Amino acid sequence: MTALLLLSAVGCSLNDDEEEQTERIKVGDRVPSFSLTVDKGGQVRTFSTAKLTGETVIVFFNTTCPDCQRDLPLLNDYYLKHKDEEGFQMVAISREEGDASVAAYWEANHLQIPYFAQTDRRIYNLFATSIIPRVYFCGADGIVTRICIEKFDVE
Repeated sequence: MTALLLLSAVGCSLNDDEEEQTERIKVGDRVPSFSLTVDKGGQVRTFSTAKLTGETVIVFFNTTCPDCQRDLPLLNDYYLKHKDEEGFQMVAISREEGDASVAAYWEANHLQIPYFAQTDRRIYNLFATSIIPRVYFCGADGIVTRICIEKFDVE
């Protein structure tokens, strides 16, 4: 199975420096090691690249990015289609956007993708230095097999 990591990075610059854009991960590379934990009203959720189980989708986004706004519904459809498949994981990670605004956007747009709000670029910077959205596919072995930059491509 393949893992999909979506990182908001190419279409929207959103305060990116106009300097050289750096791709830190390429097809064939191992997905960077990181983990996230959030406590939402007593419900603790975690995500870790050390525990990839099959196709995994990691989404980096910002809800004010027009390209992210275009792709998030498509990604949500992808999530709903595959969420019950054995080993499938999908997670969205905001780039420089807090929980209140992400939660409001998720509710207003009926998105169901599990998300982690990040007010910085700590995890995003493991993958690239600029541009969103960005999608990385990888398998349970953690090897990136495909990358979509700027536009989510279902096929």
